[in-house]
Amino acid sequence: MKTESTKRRGLAVGFLMTTSPEHQNSYTVFRLIEALLAAGHQVSLFLMDDGIYHIVRIESPNSPAARLEKLMKDGLSVSLCTQSAEGRGIFEGDGLPGIGWLSQHELARIVARSDRFLAFGA
Repeated sequence: MKTESTKRRGLAVGFLMTTSPEHQNSYTVFRLIEALLAAGHQVSLFLMDDGIYHIVRIESPNSPAARLEKLMKDGLSVSLCTQSAEGRGIFEGDGLPGIGWLSQHELARIVARSDRFLAFGA
């Protein structure tokens, strides 16, 4: 049930994505995020495991990183698991600026703050 505060700001919706960019989950999650942002909801995305590859810049306007960058400009909050990234040889300078490099402890906080939380994994 929506409270007065959720009517004003929309829902807080969180996503966890653990699959790589070539997985179908990428398309699904990006489309859901686009729709939620367009409807005025607050949306956050936490990338973990192979999901962190979404932040790696590739010279293509349709790359996952380019899509994430556009969604971030539209209001998406993106963070990732530092341990997952560094374990795969990806460091802060390798990805998009403006992404939070956090721990799984912070993921628990995102879940707690979310009105709805969706996890996409293999």
